[in-house]
Amino acid sequence: MDEKITVTVSGDADTVARKLRAAGMNVAQVLGAAGVITGSVAAERRASLTDLPGVAAVEAERTFQIAPPDAEVQ
Repeated sequence: MDEKITVTVSGDADTVARKLRAAGMNVAQVLGAAGVITGSVAAERRASLTDLPGVAAVEAERTFQIAPPDAEVQ
């Protein structure tokens, strides 16, 4: 099963995105100015992405939810 990940890059984001795609990552967004690439990859391939040139870090994507504005304070 694919897991959503965020990749921090140290170099040209478009070049790193091509390398990530070749390594099996489904690239969703390339945020070059921020040095971040988002997408998904099979769990067994995730560790190998850290070895690619230009990849500074690979992290599981985090999601947050907040209560609606009219919700009671918990």
